[in-house]
Amino acid sequence: MKAFTDFIRKLKKNKFAAFAGWTAVFYAMLMILYLYLMYANLSTAPKFVYNMF
Repeated sequence: MKAFTDFIRKLKKNKFAAFAGWTAVFYAMLMILYLYLMYANLSTAPKFVYNMF
């Protein structure tokens, strides 16, 4: 367990690893938002609009 905590502590001090971690978190949040907006049924248009085309 001590080796794991030491590894995490060293990882937090590394500037590149911290940047890569925040970039991954930001990317994941954007993808979650994108997938929500793609699959959520948020249309407020009436049904007949879709039948016209």
